[in-house]
Amino acid sequence: MDTSLLHEIDGFLVDVPAFAALDIATRQTVSKQIEISYFRRGTPITQAGDDNQFLSIIRSGSVELRLGGTELHARLGERDCFGYPSLIRRGPAQNEATANEDCLLYRLPAERFHRLWEDHPAFRHFFDLDEAGRLRRAVGSLRAENAGSAPEESFGTHIPLGKIVSPRVLVSCDPGLTIGDAARMMADQDVSVLPVLEQDALVGILTDKDLRRRVLAVQLDLTVPVAQVMTPDPITAGESQTVLDALVAMTTHNIRHLPVVDASNDLVGIVSSSDVLSQLGSNSFHLAREVQTARDLPSLVDASAHLPRAVAGLVEAGVDADPVARYVSSIGELFHRRILALAEQELGPPPVPYALVCFGSLARSEVSLGSDQDNGFVFAETYSREKHDGYFAELGRRLADGLDSTGYRYCPGDIMASNPEYRATVGEWIERFAGWIEDPDPQAILESGIFFDIRPVTGEARLVEQLRTETYQRAAKNRIFTSFVARAAASSAVPLGFFRNFLLEKDAVEGKVLDLKAQAINPVIDLARTHAIANGIEATNTVERLRAASDAGALDKEAARDLAACFEFVRDVRFRHQAAQIRRGECPSNKLDPAELSRFDREHLRDAFKLIRAELDRLRTAYAGGLT
Repeated sequence: MDTSLLHEIDGFLVDVPAFAALDIATRQTVSKQIEISYFRRGTPITQAGDDNQFLSIIRSGSVELRLGGTELHARLGERDCFGYPSLIRRGPAQNEATANEDCLLYRLPAERFHRLWEDHPAFRHFFDLDEAGRLRRAVGSLRAENAGSAPEESFGTHIPLGKIVSPRVLVSCDPGLTIGDAARMMADQDVSVLPVLEQDALVGILTDKDLRRRVLAVQLDLTVPVAQVMTPDPITAGESQTVLDALVAMTTHNIRHLPVVDASNDLVGIVSSSDVLSQLGSNSFHLAREVQTARDLPSLVDASAHLPRAVAGLVEAGVDADPVARYVSSIGELFHRRILALAEQELGPPPVPYALVCFGSLARSEVSLGSDQDNGFVFAETYSREKHDGYFAELGRRLADGLDSTGYRYCPGDIMASNPEYRATVGEWIERFAGWIEDPDPQAILESGIFFDIRPVTGEARLVEQLRTETYQRAAKNRIFTSFVARAAASSAVPLGFFRNFLLEKDAVEGKVLDLKAQAINPVIDLARTHAIANGIEATNTVERLRAASDAGALDKEAARDLAACFEFVRDVRFRHQAAQIRRGECPSNKLDPAELSRFDREHLRDAFKLIRAELDRLRTAYAGGLT
């Protein structure tokens, strides 16, 4: 073979993932054994049942694979490989491979393939795993890299809480101890929080704040037992959970002390907000405090300017996508609560019990930067539109305007509490959901999907739980409705085209781009939501829904695991993209030019898109009767 041609083949194989890990000498030997074949468009390359003798690598053009020669399985492009399943099984080909356009193939004989398979683990692992397996391994490698970072590089986000709890002897008290004695114990031991134990079980904590607000401020008798003023049943964390987990818990629940327990649920220490701050080395925790203590809307606007930098810091510290999303979501909830609290200070207390509910990404705890707002009010049945809506209309307006000014854009579909359509009693909300369920309409189903991601942010949570329970029970019983939801989900356009490139969208500002939210993240959300609705699963978080569907037997365990890995990887790409935009002084978005991606990201995104498309096909078959 001509030397220049050998050099060209070797240079090409360097960029083929399966061969990239081979040493130079081995790859050059492989290059010498490559056979080159040309197939015109429409020509069969391999037919189902053939005794396939080659691993084929597409040098140029594209190939269409059909399972059994009929059902379209995949469309492959430059650097994609095919033919390996039959080589691994040492049996006949199951796919028909046809040139979808004029093709030039590099073909490695079966004998050489098997030798590489036996001698080179990295080569074997690539082909031994399908795209789902490679994706899981990619997520695992990212997490291993993140967890293996030095503390100064990662700001300590991955350090287990068990390693940062104070080594000093844990000071605790009995719930029957008097407040006066407890205060003296705290002063003598120089502690700001006192765990309250009953028969070695944690039943509460007493903090300096409790003493100030519940004792001194009301001049309570110091002989009263601690049980009457402690914070009962405190939120806890396991010692294997990380500093970032503590940050999210403290932000979500507005607390400054977090008891840490071991596997037996025994108390091992207390982590404070200052402990978290010392490990994070960023403004992540300061931002939460700024929002919680803001005295007016301008203060909240100032605080919101710090969120992008806080998120970029976490992403660059190697924090996984899911905890970053949970952190951003918890900050979003704080903004919602604080804006409402400030409005109520001026408007007075609400005339009837109500709950603020969120829909969509905030309800799922999956918010990213640049999200818009989706919310509404749920009222007790004592609500009268004539008597009370003046108050709540103004409250909803202030909420919408306040959120917009702090970076949570007005909802393009006007799904906000400022819209009277989304201010209703529990019964009215139930009736609305019943209308969608009992008389489904394709367009209405498309538009109503996010309403099935519903969660209370503040107020009377019991109102929302009643609504959710009844709605999900009703939806699970209606198979016609489920089929409509599945069809809507299965209609998602996954961004892999007939050829070798991603399908790009035309953006007026950014040109041709890959929309990670619309084209990759939303389809997984829709998949998980469909399984949740069909099986009466009340979880809102996407990964929790996938796990619950698997536990219920509605989704194969491997499929649930693969989709979760897929979801994590795509969101990780999005957060890294947004962090880079922030550092460049740009507004974060969900859209990117694939040319900006590393080869690692491009290859694994393709794996993700193939997996999503396959699961959408299965969803359509399972719930929509194979119809679109």
